[in-house]
Amino acid sequence: MNSVDMANDLIFRAKNLQEFIVETEVPEDFQFNSIVPFDMTIENSVICAKVFAVNFNEAVKRLDNFLETCK
Repeated sequence: MNSVDMANDLIFRAKNLQEFIVETEVPEDFQFNSIVPFDMTIENSVICAKVFAVNFNEAVKRLDNFLETCK
């Protein structure tokens, strides 16, 4: 990928980012051990996170990846 393609990809992402609300159950071994990159609340064992992404599937994947690092 050349620099023009990379710049075009970044511009596309910047233009198309949306905020998604992603909910999931709190994993059993969850603990905060880093900076939380989302606006997140935990209530009744349910995590509710506002995640910026291009589509909902990407938002879910970003939250899942973050939760994997909190084990």
